Amino acid sequence: MDNLKNSNSSTRAKRKYNSENYSQLNIQLKTQTITTFKTYCKNCGIPQRAFIEQAIREKIERETGKKIEELTTELQPAEENETAKSAEASATEKGEK
Repeated sequence: MDNLKNSNSSTRAKRKYNSENYSQLNIQLKTQTITTFKTYCKNCGIPQRAFIEQAIREKIERETGKKIEELTTELQPAEENETAKSAEASATEKGEK
């Protein structure tokens, strides 16, 4: 019974983490493109998710000259930037930084 409890607790924790840190993207492409992509990844031993993430990062860096993390910071809505600045200022005042 304890194993089942631990398993359920672990599953809940993983689901919570994933829901807070990951999003899904659903796209439609031509069947031939998908088939070629899947075959390529399988033959190269590359996980499809890893391939797509790397392609996105490389394209953004090539076109903007910036790493995705830099661009993410720049593209945050002004409200989020202000919230982050306020939190940082508050932490600095409290000597937390």
